[in-house]
Amino acid sequence: MKMNLGSIQIPINAATKAFAILAKRGAGKSYTGAVMAEEFHKNNIPFVVFDPIDVWWGLRLSANGKEKGLPIVVFGTEHADISLDRDMGRKIAQAVVQENISCVISTFGIPGGKTAERHLIAEFSEELLRIVKNPIHVFIEEAHEYVPQRVFGGLGKTFNAVANLVVMGRNRGIGVTMINQRASTINKDVLTQLDTLLAFQSTSPQDRKALQDWVEYHSAEGDFEKFMKSLPHLPRGEGWIWSPEFLGKFERIKIRKRETFHPDREKAGGKFTMPELNQVDVQNFISKFTASLVKEKKPKGKRVKSITEDTRTSTATLNITMPHRETQEIINLRNQHESQLLQKDGEIRRLQGVITQVQKIVGENSAGSSSVSVSSDAVSLWQSKLGGGLAGKAFKFLSENPSRQFTREQICLAIGVPLKAGHTSNEFSKMMRTGAVKREGNLYQLNSNL
Repeated sequence: MKMNLGSIQIPINAATKAFAILAKRGAGKSYTGAVMAEEFHKNNIPFVVFDPIDVWWGLRLSANGKEKGLPIVVFGTEHADISLDRDMGRKIAQAVVQENISCVISTFGIPGGKTAERHLIAEFSEELLRIVKNPIHVFIEEAHEYVPQRVFGGLGKTFNAVANLVVMGRNRGIGVTMINQRASTINKDVLTQLDTLLAFQSTSPQDRKALQDWVEYHSAEGDFEKFMKSLPHLPRGEGWIWSPEFLGKFERIKIRKRETFHPDREKAGGKFTMPELNQVDVQNFISKFTASLVKEKKPKGKRVKSITEDTRTSTATLNITMPHRETQEIINLRNQHESQLLQKDGEIRRLQGVITQVQKIVGENSAGSSSVSVSSDAVSLWQSKLGGGLAGKAFKFLSENPSRQFTREQICLAIGVPLKAGHTSNEFSKMMRTGAVKREGNLYQLNSNL
C-alpha cells in the first residue's frame, strides 16, 4: 500500500525515514505534515507530534470541524484531552509505546515556556529511543528550537536527545519529520542526516545555502537552480520533493486536500469552539493515563548525570557517513520489502487488539451469561444440523456467549478461521437461515427465543 500525498505516492516505510518540511509561514508546512499523519493512520502506524504552535489538535476533527477525525490523544492546555506539564515526557513515551496510540503534544502555553518545552522533548526523545518496540513516526514543529544551528548553554541536552532520535532512530524503527520555516536555522549536521526534503515557498538567500549543502552532501542529482528559482513563486500547497536515496525522486508536487480539520487562526478570528465529541475511541487511554498522574517524590542524594548530558560536547558534531548511490530498481525493491514488513507488523498489532477485545468480552460473558436463558435442547439440535464446519463452530461460539454481540471478524478470530476465506459468507448465511442467530447491523448474537 502507498501513502497518497496528492500528486505523488510514497511507500509506507516512509514511517521509519527522516524528512524535512521547509517553507515560509502559510505555505503549507503543517498542512503537509497532517496529510502524512492521515496516511500513517490509514496504515496503522502510530505517530507523535510536538506542536508548540497548537494547530495539530485539528486531527481530532473531520475537515468541516464538526465531526470526529482521527482517534488521537491531545496533551496540552487549550484544546487538550490531558493537561500537560514539563515532567511528563518520559511518561508519555512509555504510554505511547505500551498502548500503541498516536498523540499530539501541544506545548503552546505550557508553564515554563521554551525551557519547559525543551526539557519535555528531551525526556521524551531519550525514553522513546530506549524503549521503542514497533515503528513510529515523530513530527517536530519549529525544529530549530530543539536542534538550532548554534548549540549553547542549557540546549545541549535537548540538542543531543533530538539529534540522536534522527540519527539513531532509523535503526530502531523511528522516523522523524522536521518542520521549520527556515532551512538555515536548523543545525547543518542534523539537516544533512534527513532522507527526504519537502520544500515549499521560500525566499531567503541563507536558506538557499543550507539547501545547497543538503544537496551536495547527498550527491543529489537534479537542476538545483531551477529548484531554487521556483521556490519564491510556488503556490500554496505546491512544492518539491527531493529524495535521492530513499525514493530516488526529484520532482515538483502538489499536496492533496486534508481529510481532517485545519485550524486557521486568521480566518477563525479566535471564534472557533471545540465541539463536544464522543471520545470512546480514546477514552480508555485518557482515563488510564489521567489516573496514573500521581506525582512521585524525587529521591534525595547526589544527582547522577545521564549519558546524554555527559557527552553533550562530544556529540555536538554528528558522526556522518557519505551515502552510497543505488539504482532506482534497488531503491524500489528495498522500499517494497520494508513496506511489506511494516504492513505485516501493523496487521499483527491490529489483530492482537481484536483478540484482546474478544477475550475481554468473553470474560465478561462468563460472569453474566446466566442472565440469558436459551434451551439447551434447541442449541443441541441446531448444532447437530450445522455440523463441525465454520457455521457450526460459529454457532457453538455464540451459544457459549449468548448475552453478547460479535462482529464477523471477532467470531472468525475466536474460532480460528480466516475471515476472507471463499466460503465464509456462505457459511454465515447458512447459520442465519436457521433462525437460531439474529443480526443487528454487523453484529451477530444467539437468538434467545430458541
